Amino acid sequence: MNAVTRRRIAHLLLALVGVLIVAYPFTLGANPTPTCRGVQLQPGQTCSKADGSAEQTYEERLATAKNATPVIVGVGLLMAGFGTALFIGDVRRGREQISAR
Repeated sequence: MNAVTRRRIAHLLLALVGVLIVAYPFTLGANPTPTCRGVQLQPGQTCSKADGSAEQTYEERLATAKNATPVIVGVGLLMAGFGTALFIGDVRRGREQISAR
């Protein structure tokens, strides 16, 4: 496998990871379950920071998880777009080099 092929595979993998990140909030992350240091929270419960400086309710932790969805999707779209742009640029550059010969 030559360097060009490895580079193109890397670009496609970057785009694929971006697509998987976009899909995550709508599949595995569709029903976030708020936890407190690994223990599942129930409605009405609170979670204190380890140092006791702050506390979050179940509802606040759930809202935080739901508010993260657009950020996760945005990062995934950026990754997918960047990987795709790199791949397309690499393919075009390869065609230009072939036609210049």
